Amino acid sequence: MNYKYQCSECGEYFEISPDLYTCPGCSKKQGKDEPLKGILEVAIEGRIGEEFGVFDFLPVEQIYFPPIPVGNTKLWRPAAIRKKYNFPNLCIKDDGSNPTGSFKDRASYLVAAFAIKHNIKNIVLA
Repeated sequence: MNYKYQCSECGEYFEISPDLYTCPGCSKKQGKDEPLKGILEVAIEGRIGEEFGVFDFLPVEQIYFPPIPVGNTKLWRPAAIRKKYNFPNLCIKDDGSNPTGSFKDRASYLVAAFAIKHNIKNIVLA
């Protein structure tokens, strides 16, 4: 898998970089009191094989992630709710069992890995 940024306005692609926030070309056309121009979205090139892991979907290689247990949380299959609402395949992910008891651990985990990969020494996470 290959990850790049793509401008939501002009469609141009950019390598992922910690100092790139908006499309350089489109952001120059930014007017006062206008919605932000040149917003970058992550574009994915390539395909995942039949056997894959969660790290195959992330734009940072596994070696940069801190060695803490994040994301491998229980999946509950609530029988009563499945039956009551006729959702036989309903599952609930229990992110309360993450290290801080919050679903935000997943995003913080990725931000920390990105910072490690790009040698960013200071980050702020909420």
